[in-house]
Amino acid sequence: MTQKLILAIFSIALLLFTACEKDDPEKATLQLEFETVTIGSNLKSTAASSIEFTSGHIILEEVEFETETATDSIAVDFEIESYITIDIITRETTPDLSAVEIVPGKYEEIEIELELWDETDEPSIDMDGVWIDEEGTEHPIKLLLPLGQSFSLEMEGDFTIEENTSMIAQITFDPVEWFAGEASELLPSATKDDEGVIVISPNQNADIYDKLEDAIDRTSEVEIEM
Repeated sequence: MTQKLILAIFSIALLLFTACEKDDPEKATLQLEFETVTIGSNLKSTAASSIEFTSGHIILEEVEFETETATDSIAVDFEIESYITIDIITRETTPDLSAVEIVPGKYEEIEIELELWDETDEPSIDMDGVWIDEEGTEHPIKLLLPLGQSFSLEMEGDFTIEENTSMIAQITFDPVEWFAGEASELLPSATKDDEGVIVISPNQNADIYDKLEDAIDRTSEVEIEM
């Protein structure tokens, strides 16, 4: 039986439990998978406008996964601190986030936390794409977002992780959703650089940058009771 929970946060969609055959029946594993939404239409500013991202990456500096039991007799707690890049088109990560072993048992809390790169001036979100306005005109767009927010999802309830089981944490980034609100309303008045690109950063089109930062920040933490 497969249980699936999809939740839009950052947007981060989480968790997917699937049963599969494993060489060691006394072990279970966790696999981190990243998805991205790169095409969207019907932005708030006009029903005819749309946006598409064609290349880029997101940089993480930390991924943490925790589970707890009522007695704390069984727990999973691992943390990856590294320069982790996620290609928004291929969804591949560098370095590869391999599956980790989990002790089968009954758990009452599961938490995943991600933190964006914030160690240098290099933007943690760097994406290129195209915004199509209501008249069908295409405008190149580039996001350079040096954000360092942490994002977490906490689930409380009764969870049973059985032997011979693979647990997949599916994390979905949705840059299209960041423009679904007030940010899209400012696109028609955005300025372009010398190459005709709408660059959104703290120093260029800062009003749109602020709206994107607010939209991302609003989805930084979610709690669920099962």
